[in-house]
Amino acid sequence: MYIAHFAIQNFKSFEAVTLDFNPDLNILTGKNNSGKTTVLEALALWHECFNRLLNQAQRREKNYQRGQWVLGPTYNKYFPFEQINSIRSPYFEDIFRNRDKRNTIKLSATFKKDRNEQLEIPIQIGQSGLNYVIEVEGFASYNFDTFNHFFLKLPQALGLYYASPVSAIQQIEDFVTEPQLKDAILRRASATVLRNRLCKLLSSPDTTLQTEYLRDLAYLLYNNQQEIHLIARSSIQRDTRASVNFKIGNDDVEKDIALLGSGSLQAIEILLNLYQPGEMSKDLNLVLLDEPDSHIHRDMQQRLTNILTKFSNQNQIFISTHNESFIRSANHHHLFHLEGRPVDEIRSVDQEVFSKIQPRFKGIYPSQINPILRSIGSVNGLDFINALESDKLIFVEGEDDARTLNLLLRQQVANRKKYMFWVLGGIAEVFEHIQDYQTVFSYIKNTQSLWEKSNLVFDKDFLTDDHKKQLETKFKEKLGIAAFSWNAYTIESTLFTDLDKLTTLISLWIKQETGQSADENLLLTNIKREYEKIKALIEVRYADKFIEEVCYRYQNIRNKTERIFGSKNIIIKENDIQLATLVRSYQKECLDTNAYFKLMTKDDVGLILNKVVAPFNLTFSVETDFIEIIKLVNKSLWLNEWDFLTQL
Repeated sequence: MYIAHFAIQNFKSFEAVTLDFNPDLNILTGKNNSGKTTVLEALALWHECFNRLLNQAQRREKNYQRGQWVLGPTYNKYFPFEQINSIRSPYFEDIFRNRDKRNTIKLSATFKKDRNEQLEIPIQIGQSGLNYVIEVEGFASYNFDTFNHFFLKLPQALGLYYASPVSAIQQIEDFVTEPQLKDAILRRASATVLRNRLCKLLSSPDTTLQTEYLRDLAYLLYNNQQEIHLIARSSIQRDTRASVNFKIGNDDVEKDIALLGSGSLQAIEILLNLYQPGEMSKDLNLVLLDEPDSHIHRDMQQRLTNILTKFSNQNQIFISTHNESFIRSANHHHLFHLEGRPVDEIRSVDQEVFSKIQPRFKGIYPSQINPILRSIGSVNGLDFINALESDKLIFVEGEDDARTLNLLLRQQVANRKKYMFWVLGGIAEVFEHIQDYQTVFSYIKNTQSLWEKSNLVFDKDFLTDDHKKQLETKFKEKLGIAAFSWNAYTIESTLFTDLDKLTTLISLWIKQETGQSADENLLLTNIKREYEKIKALIEVRYADKFIEEVCYRYQNIRNKTERIFGSKNIIIKENDIQLATLVRSYQKECLDTNAYFKLMTKDDVGLILNKVVAPFNLTFSVETDFIEIIKLVNKSLWLNEWDFLTQL
């Protein structure tokens, strides 16, 4: 279970902001005052309102039974200003947009389960004097039967931990009661009860919990190169003050944890939010961490990301940060960029699509996190650093290839790799300069050289299937770079390798553009008819002059590949006369087997699809609408032609 969608209306600087969250880790980024902490506060306030409203019904009403858990009733909706602790506001009206108490706040959390069950809980907050009026929107008709079946562990269904940066802790800390401890956490004063929380953990009968906590702490602080021991020197049953000491290694002298550096205290605090005795039994724990990367160095930030991800099956974690190295270390699907707009729809940056840059663009294609890094003031060398820190660097011929591959790679379930693209500027550049890239990139290293994590994806164009396979093999054998190509002529013509799936994609695109539902049987008939017509166009195109042009391009590749791979590794062995025969033969084979997609250019793709969508008063642009088609691809519409992408 997790919060899949969160809508915020009239809260502080937000007028109408919606966020689509991940079930695991959600990292909110942006410059100062962009709304990162406001989102955390909205989540905390929603959770506090949920808990304050939750009651067991004492009598039957039309929308709930006696004994069920309900968010009300209506007479239990007035809460004095000083009782609401989850947000920092010195004045009553501070939480309302423009400080206008007439702007009723609405915080709506939509929960989702693995079985795609969903439940929305919309809570609205108004005012009456100096009381907040808190209630479920539409309480009288809200379906509490569904509510009680959705959560399995009511009334302890949801837990919440809210932590702010810790630079130091107080020298003396008294033991507090459990309600006081939870109140401190809710008020973002968890550092004031740090020893209390450690004593609770270290005295837990679950010794496995203690062992795993100390193991993760040693990993986070020292990458397991040293051990850290925490020793509770007081007990709430006999002492008034909480006391916890630490040792680094077995030979160290015990010291009070107040003597630890700010980075170590920060690490202890962060992990305490993930190791809470008794909290694992809830339906969901919400962990809100405001700038947890403060006070910790770059290597720790990477390890912190790993630990947070590990705990995402038990917790939904929300983080605010504007730390560049922490942002770089995160997977793109975890990042959410806020720009401080009062009205906005916010999704992970991984769902954003590369935008067109300029005609004939060459070089490193900008990363999706570049807008984030620029907004926080980091503008120098972003692309090259991103390439160094990526999991894969993919050489492609053109900008459109980068945009399309980026979309397709993100369609793979559980693929969390970070990709960067290097646009070469055409197939000629592949053969002209690939050895230059090998020489330079082999010496540029992070954990591995750029060349070691490079791949090449190129259009097959006029090459025969056999020559394409040989070329892929030789790139790997001689240059050490994995190379891949489509069986189709271009990336656009791959759509025609499966006409049934193409039909569904076009149907979805028509629905998206017009709101009309297309008859897929009729649509498939039209696609097949127009696809068959392209045969005559290709036959006309492959006249003597065109054959001559193809042979010239073949000769050029033959000469360049011989120079790259050596005279003993010639891929294209045919002489000039044999090349003409080869091209004609390959063209005939493709036409005879209806494999027109092996000869279709991107213009041919546009020609066919324009005729198919014309009855719907639509035009199809290969330059722009092809990307829109790719956005509609899901697991069931994945083409076999794209399977090699799973190796990247």
